[in-house]
Amino acid sequence: MSTLSMRLLKCPSCGGPIDPPSGKSTTNCPYCGSVISIPENLRKPDPNQQQPQGSLFSGVDMSQFMGYGAQWSEVVQLAQKGQKEEALKKYMSFSSVSESDARRTVDALGNSQVYQFNPGMGYTSASIEPIMASYADTAKSVTKWSIWLSCGITAFVMFIILITVIPTLIGVFASIWAAFNSF
Repeated sequence: MSTLSMRLLKCPSCGGPIDPPSGKSTTNCPYCGSVISIPENLRKPDPNQQQPQGSLFSGVDMSQFMGYGAQWSEVVQLAQKGQKEEALKKYMSFSSVSESDARRTVDALGNSQVYQFNPGMGYTSASIEPIMASYADTAKSVTKWSIWLSCGITAFVMFIILITVIPTLIGVFASIWAAFNSF
């Protein structure tokens, strides 16, 4: 699938749309006459100038060009297939983390869930159901944990309030009782 991107050059003075001429680095705005410098990424090539032949990527080391994305993908795939030692070696080859940190990362990747999506396919509730079930299970466990935690915090706060307020209430009632008995 190809994507079409379009960039619009606007006049900085009047905001009018400008179609930059081929092979030029400046142009005049057809609306207000201002001279506009055309950014390099918006310049059209000169059709009369011959373009060099050859691959756009000739002489470029693709592994460096791609960065760590492709290597990271291999680490994830190896870890999820259970080949953790190979994934560890690959991860250590391009990262500067310690072996223990790398091992923790690879172990976590090996225990993660994998979902397969095919671009262009419509997703039905049946195809997304395992993912949603996983999220629902996680939400249930987090909810139970958070309810217990919030109940525990609430009980602790109520206990602190009680041990702070009870002596005050005892003092107030004692003074009222003493005042009542003095009549």
